[in-house]
Amino acid sequence: MKHFSEASWADFARNQVSADERMIMQGHIDEGCKRCQKTLQIWQGVALIAGKEGDFTPPPDAVRVVKSQFAAMAPQAKREVRLVFDSILQPVTAGLRGSLAARQFLYETDDYYIDLRLEPRSSEDRACLVGQVLNRAGQERAAQGVAVQLKDGKSAIAQTSTNRFGEFQLEMPASTSLSVAISRDPHHEIILPLYGIQVKPLEGKDLD
Repeated sequence: MKHFSEASWADFARNQVSADERMIMQGHIDEGCKRCQKTLQIWQGVALIAGKEGDFTPPPDAVRVVKSQFAAMAPQAKREVRLVFDSILQPVTAGLRGSLAARQFLYETDDYYIDLRLEPRSSEDRACLVGQVLNRAGQERAAQGVAVQLKDGKSAIAQTSTNRFGEFQLEMPASTSLSVAISRDPHHEIILPLYGIQVKPLEGKDLD
């Protein structure tokens, strides 16, 4: 018995075949071909679902109203932040795994290079964050007087500003939601996530 292809039954379900071909294919089904009948049922189900897709399309008037509201808000463009380097992603020598070690980040924005070094304190559940902010353009390489805030979630827990070398230092508790906010203008903060800081060593464990 000759069977029709999947593509043919898909066209049949969507009424995309000629009248003569439709009559032949319908006759094939009427003769009791279970295989082609099952294929047709699948494509009829697909066509039914596709036909109802328009029910989920919002009215054009509603779309125009929403677009006009977003246009009126005129949101400010966010400054792009790129993570260039994270030392935790680099391979570590087997003998040093599980030891207490500093973690280093290098971020890049449109205006700055930002180098961060997180140094755990072995005696307490705290860490020290040392950083340097450098200008990407201009004669002054070091970004002096840039405001720096340490945040836990949305709350500021410490703050300082860069010295004449663009450097700063902050003490912090351990947390999985720490970030650093850097800005010359309070309305344009650069948020740098610290990605779930762990300050305690994995004592006695080798991660090989």
